[in-house]
Amino acid sequence: MLIIFAKTLKKNLITLLVYSAISASFVWMYVAMWPSMAKESEKFLEIVDAYPEAMMKAFNIDVAGMFGSLEGFISGEHFSIIWPIVLIILVLAYASSAIAGEIDKGTIELLLAQPISRLKIFFAKYFSGLAIITAFILLSNFSVVPFSILHNVDIQIQNFLTISIIGFLFAFAIFGICMMLSSVSSSRGQPMAVTGGVLIIMYALNVFSTFKESLENLKYASFFHYYDFAAAVVKNNIDPLNAAVFLAVGIICTIIGAVAFVKRDIATT
Repeated sequence: MLIIFAKTLKKNLITLLVYSAISASFVWMYVAMWPSMAKESEKFLEIVDAYPEAMMKAFNIDVAGMFGSLEGFISGEHFSIIWPIVLIILVLAYASSAIAGEIDKGTIELLLAQPISRLKIFFAKYFSGLAIITAFILLSNFSVVPFSILHNVDIQIQNFLTISIIGFLFAFAIFGICMMLSSVSSSRGQPMAVTGGVLIIMYALNVFSTFKESLENLKYASFFHYYDFAAAVVKNNIDPLNAAVFLAVGIICTIIGAVAFVKRDIATT
């Protein structure tokens, strides 16, 4: 099990570093921009205030707080869209190939020929994925420390730890769903397409819920409602309900995926 875990990490090391570098480069850009943005905050507030209130609500952007601190600025610019997109792509790319990708390439026989159970194979792949996700989150988010020192910007480091936690839980739920689908699929594209489609629908539901009061309850069917990045980065807070939803979905889907992989007849797939 440890051998499969280590080989999987090694195989995905370059991908991890590339994704982390991309995210960190955005963090660097926003930290470098912040001193200038802070000086002109009143002008930018006038511009942003002209945007439709519904649009700001749809993207969970606090206009007043956005230019009050680096955390508020990076929350609206980075953690609202860019960072979760990169995180989602990383999760889907790995999880879809973890099991279904091996079957698709015809290399699953090599894994099954190892003197370990299918359950251990599943969790070797599973925990290597969680390790990659954790490493990406820490490398990308805590790159703010050297960049803030470089540009002489004050930061609340605990807030970045909080967004890392809710970001991990958000990824954990998505990872669980995609691993479950990967365990029952024979093509890498299937779990990626289905999970991606579900997330797109969830995102649309979250946006539509802000348009009319009658549609407000739609947000509860969306992961993006529970991914409250603004509360995490700006207020250093995580709603226990949000954490519970992500944990429940991730754990349930993981159990289903593990059982399905153990029981499926791969030879006839």
